[in-house]
Amino acid sequence: MAETLPSSVPEAAVVLVDTNVFALVPTHHYAGIKGNCLVVPRSHYENVFDIPDNLGSDFFRATRHLAHAMRDTFRCEGISTRQHNGPAGDQDVWHFHLHVFPRYSNDGLRVGQKVPYTTEERMELAASLRAALG
Repeated sequence: MAETLPSSVPEAAVVLVDTNVFALVPTHHYAGIKGNCLVVPRSHYENVFDIPDNLGSDFFRATRHLAHAMRDTFRCEGISTRQHNGPAGDQDVWHFHLHVFPRYSNDGLRVGQKVPYTTEERMELAASLRAALG
C-alpha cells in the first residue's frame, strides 16, 4: 500500500497523484524556465540503485502526462527530464525524484542558475498544470 504524501509537501504545489508516484512544482526553477516539476515515489528510495523496476511504468506515465500538460499550458517546444544519483552524479536530495522541464529553443537550461519561486508563482503554476491534467 502506498504511503500518504509527506506532510512537508504543500498540497497546493502537487499537480498529479497516482498510486505509487506524485508530481509537484518544486521550490526552484532554473534559467527562468518556469513550470518544471518533480515526479517522486510515494515510498522512500534513495536513488536509482534502490528503486524497484516495477515503478518504471509509473514514472513514465506521470512524465508523459506532465509533458502533455506542459505543452498545452506553457506552449513549450519540447520537454527534458533529468535525474541525479550519488555525489558524483550531483545528487543533493537523498530521495529519488525525476525532474521534468518545459523547454524552449536556446532557453539556457544547461547553464541556468537555480532561482526560488515565490509562493504565489509556485501555486499558480501548479494550479495551471492541475487544470491541464484534468
